[in-house]
Amino acid sequence: MRPEAVAGFALAMVPIVVTPGASFTLMATHVLTPQRAVLRRVVGGTALGIVSHAALAALGLSMLVMRSAELYRALQLAGALYLIALGIASLRRRSPDVSVGPESTLRTRTAFLANVLNPKAAAVYLTVAPQFLDSTTFTPANLLVLAGVHIALTATWLAAGATALRSLSRQFRRVPWRAISGTGGVVLIALGLKSLWDQVPGGALTPR
Repeated sequence: MRPEAVAGFALAMVPIVVTPGASFTLMATHVLTPQRAVLRRVVGGTALGIVSHAALAALGLSMLVMRSAELYRALQLAGALYLIALGIASLRRRSPDVSVGPESTLRTRTAFLANVLNPKAAAVYLTVAPQFLDSTTFTPANLLVLAGVHIALTATWLAAGATALRSLSRQFRRVPWRAISGTGGVVLIALGLKSLWDQVPGGALTPR
């Protein structure tokens, strides 16, 4: 693959990566808690989701989902309900001063499911990636290379966000953790509701 194609894909992905989404919200609502390796878990789960989308696109399964209204809506519904459930859990989460129980511990699979159940994330490898690949270079290997770029950008963005939040927590003795968690919960619920709204005729684009 030509280096300029990789660079072009990276530039095209920057605005997509920095747009607030489920992965960033999960990081923000957990990074100030006593849990360890929050950033690693979010990045790891998101990376697995990105690789899954790239692999499915290479196998043609993502195209099948995107072109089947029934499959697309089923995936969209599952993803929306999952985000809403995560948002409700975030709103109900207690202060990080209280020991975190197993039921509220962030898992890698949480970030993975939030990404892999997002059909718009799959669309990246069916709409953006083909702009930088032709019929001869649209191969599993090259899709995985682009997925690696996507992961690197996402990891950098999440790490920068985590560093900023931790820096603020050191500068201010009392961090409004409840406000951060509550805002994160509202964002997750809003993302889920937006996904549900996309299923309403005329609400958003539907698969062709």
